[in-house]
Amino acid sequence: MSNGKVLIHGKEYATVAFRVSEFRKKFPDWEIQTEIIENTDSKVVMQAYIYNENNRCIATGHAEEYRAASSINKTSALENAETSAVGRALSFAGFGGTEFIASAEEMIKVAIDAAPKPKPKVHLKVEKNLRECKNLAELQKAWLAMSPEERVALEAVKDEVKKGLK
Repeated sequence: MSNGKVLIHGKEYATVAFRVSEFRKKFPDWEIQTEIIENTDSKVVMQAYIYNENNRCIATGHAEEYRAASSINKTSALENAETSAVGRALSFAGFGGTEFIASAEEMIKVAIDAAPKPKPKVHLKVEKNLRECKNLAELQKAWLAMSPEERVALEAVKDEVKKGLK
């Protein structure tokens, strides 16, 4: 990252910190305010407002973060939601380019979320057990022995094995 911008998929994105800095330089009398709309054990929703020197709202932005979405969100969902909301409000106010509303941080998060994740070792063992089933009764028994998380992760494998057993 240099000069507050990052290159993602061949496109340049400005960080929210960079856009806030540029905003403050250009409009020192304007204001950014944030508000917590929702803050529960599972998610945070924030709203950001951009006000001009006459206290007129120029733009707003919202963001939602789920605490279970990442290890960072487990402890910092509120901060991430606030940063994203500010970034969106700044974009709507014309800071960060009108071409892209997403911030660099949001685009990096999308790229990370889209990257293939290795299956946990426990899932590999359970998957092996599913693939070794010789009939539908064995498959059903193996399926029922799995945790709900394993069932979600391995449903496609179960369906594949089931088709092969018919």
